[in-house]
Amino acid sequence: MQVGKQINPHSTIYSNFVSMKYLLYLLLFCFTAPVFGQSDALYDDHKVSEIRVVLPADSLSYMIENLVNDRYMSASFVFVDGPLRDTLTEVGIRLRGNTSLNAQKKSFKISFNEFVSGRKYQGVKKLNLRGSHNDPTMIREKLFYDVWNQAGMPHRRVAFVKLYINGEYRGLYSNVEEIDKEWLEDAFGVDTGNLYKCTYPADLNYLGSNQDTYKAIMNNPETRAYDLTTNETEDDYSRLVQLMAMLNQPVNAAYAEQISSILNVQSVLKSFALDVVSGNWDDYFYNKNNFYLYDNPATGRFDFFTFDTDNTFGVDWLNKDWAKRDCLNWQKSNEARPLATKLLAVPAFKNEFIHYLDSISRYITLPDSIFPRIDVLHNLITPAAFNDTYRTLDYGYSMGDFHDGFTQTIDGHTPYGIKPFLGLRYDSTMSQIADVLTNTDLVARSPGYFYTYPNPTADCIFIQSATTQPGQRIDCTVYDKEGRSVLHTQWNAGVEPQRVSVQSLPAGLYQVHLKTRELEQSLNFVKSGK
Repeated sequence: MQVGKQINPHSTIYSNFVSMKYLLYLLLFCFTAPVFGQSDALYDDHKVSEIRVVLPADSLSYMIENLVNDRYMSASFVFVDGPLRDTLTEVGIRLRGNTSLNAQKKSFKISFNEFVSGRKYQGVKKLNLRGSHNDPTMIREKLFYDVWNQAGMPHRRVAFVKLYINGEYRGLYSNVEEIDKEWLEDAFGVDTGNLYKCTYPADLNYLGSNQDTYKAIMNNPETRAYDLTTNETEDDYSRLVQLMAMLNQPVNAAYAEQISSILNVQSVLKSFALDVVSGNWDDYFYNKNNFYLYDNPATGRFDFFTFDTDNTFGVDWLNKDWAKRDCLNWQKSNEARPLATKLLAVPAFKNEFIHYLDSISRYITLPDSIFPRIDVLHNLITPAAFNDTYRTLDYGYSMGDFHDGFTQTIDGHTPYGIKPFLGLRYDSTMSQIADVLTNTDLVARSPGYFYTYPNPTADCIFIQSATTQPGQRIDCTVYDKEGRSVLHTQWNAGVEPQRVSVQSLPAGLYQVHLKTRELEQSLNFVKSGK
């Protein structure tokens, strides 16, 4: 679609990375507490609902004793939320996890469509019930995704539930949204691309053009480090191999624009920044683990996002001090991490990463900002945690440990309480980037380019101009993917970003066209369904 002047999309993408003058605004976000009806009750994080599962006793025993995580047992499912009580039969349940399989407090996956093809409940096909057995506070993963969402990343839903199996209370669980086609449609407006689930040792090193090389890294026909979870029949890794080949090229003057043509670099840099400020080391950046790459047909580029984020906010299994670790040297020095080292070798990308660290720390994980949210979660789950006897089986955590875990050391793998960790991580990050942030060399560019954020968004976008003169008139038109004008507004440029509501628009891909006397620019954004 052509609107106004013809704009090279690659140069537009690159120009959105190279000037850092107003990137502190990029992390300011619009947030409205969702109104939950019956269709949203599964992920209402203002309460703790109940899930009740009933299955034959011998099936349950077999699943637990044999650590069955590769096939589902047939069960009935009841969701209880106040007066709401829904019952489904022929629902599948199995164990989930890898190292957590051996925990006394098991984690579970529930599938609504395993035995009834295509069935969904409240819009989802599967539930992930995570036991948080190694976290005395039981909120770390939920807290990470709260921060993730506030940073304008693709929305992740997590709520707490009490789980009963065959009438027995199995404890408090985090109900973490499944990453599947339903989530892709909501997050990006399109679900037809290839989604790769990347786990250890997925370092993104280029190993040649043969796709089978990447499929066989684990030397196990049942397990892949780069696991294609959509479009499995085609089993096509060609674009992923192309990404790795381009990523591993020498960094030169053309590198930034070339890699931006196939990779959403912002999604990577912001994910890395979120990992650093939360102490998430079980990620790509440090541990070459737990990330997704989505080949987004709407943009022609790969989006990057993390998952499995319970080893955060002070959890440590490697004898490292994650609260004080150098935020600009987070990765292992003796192992290749091209996605980190190559991108951060580009001055403009490194500058952007530093500004993300600064913005997230100042506006989201600043103790004054995040501690009240931590207190809300603490109070919310206390009654369910008190009655959770399975919570005590793996590390002997008492209720005293549960409460103290928010403010002090509990054991060897939780050397920090959540709040002390956040305080130290904030002080450490701001100290480490202070001189770099002050002396950042900004790359010059043509005046007047715009930024839009967050992307995707559920209800509004902010539009900020880096260099447009205050008071200058800005004309804004939003077009749908068919090229039809669906929204028009105008305002006078100022220091603060302009908020534009898109809440009334259907989910999908849109283009926002911005025009002043001197220039025109078009940018894409995704309106999510949440």
